[in-house]
Amino acid sequence: MMRRRRRVCAAVLVAIGLMGSGLHTAAAGETIRDEAGRVIYTIDDGGIVSMFENSPTDLTISVTRGTREEMKPQVSEVVPESVPAGASTVLKLKGKNLVGASVKLSEPGIEVSPYVGKPKSLDLPIRVPANVAPGDVFLEVTTHIGSVKAHFRVTDFQIGGGFVKRDSAAKQAIPMTAPTSCPEGMVGVAAERGGFCIEIDQTFSGDIRKAEKTCAAGSKRLCTASEWRTACEAATAGKLQLKNMIGDWEWTGTLAIKEVTGQATDYGATGDLNAVLMGLSDCKTNRDYQTWRTETIAGRCCK
Repeated sequence: MMRRRRRVCAAVLVAIGLMGSGLHTAAAGETIRDEAGRVIYTIDDGGIVSMFENSPTDLTISVTRGTREEMKPQVSEVVPESVPAGASTVLKLKGKNLVGASVKLSEPGIEVSPYVGKPKSLDLPIRVPANVAPGDVFLEVTTHIGSVKAHFRVTDFQIGGGFVKRDSAAKQAIPMTAPTSCPEGMVGVAAERGGFCIEIDQTFSGDIRKAEKTCAAGSKRLCTASEWRTACEAATAGKLQLKNMIGDWEWTGTLAIKEVTGQATDYGATGDLNAVLMGLSDCKTNRDYQTWRTETIAGRCCK
């Protein structure tokens, strides 16, 4: 009986030793988290990468594993392949290993709304201003494991279902005047990038996800930072009867990727995705706000 107890104790000690060794190996690897602190990649000492897809409630939906080379991001298709200037759409990037991806566009004038990469897809909401020239726009898709490039094409601005040719003074055909008809509770604003409608007062408060859903539910969208500023300046000059433009931060649909010190790796730089807030003290001062945060902020929609 004594010998049997000794063998059992020895087996337990060996098991504990193995567990300790395994924990040490995991700790010696690399763990990469997203802005909300959720683990999205781990890399062990053997170079094997594990990619984690998480739900909004922090549950792990799927895990994909492979070598560094196998786990680099891939983009096989961009839909649609072309977007007319002056239009808003969602670019659907299809491929592999897109969890935690950030996207940089070669055309800085294109507005990008918040997005989240999934293992095989990334939906990128964009708005192409009316004055963006036709041509190829390149996207650089970067994760902590690597980067890949893709592209889509901007086509001519459309009026009434037709195309406006950019040669022969086409830019003058872009309607920069205020829309003559806006939905109830909105007013028209004249702007160089094209006239638009904006809500007279703040109509909601919440985080960025609620802001986008609220506007989308009414077939509207968040105003870009430049649109908000144009409307604010017109209001302060007494040209528009808008309410509560100054005094609180407001959501806009403009995003900025800010590099975070210490998060760059040999396999590509990462950045913090920030929404641009406007309106606390004047029409120009803005604030970069991390999109993963859940602070309640007021807002109004544009169309």
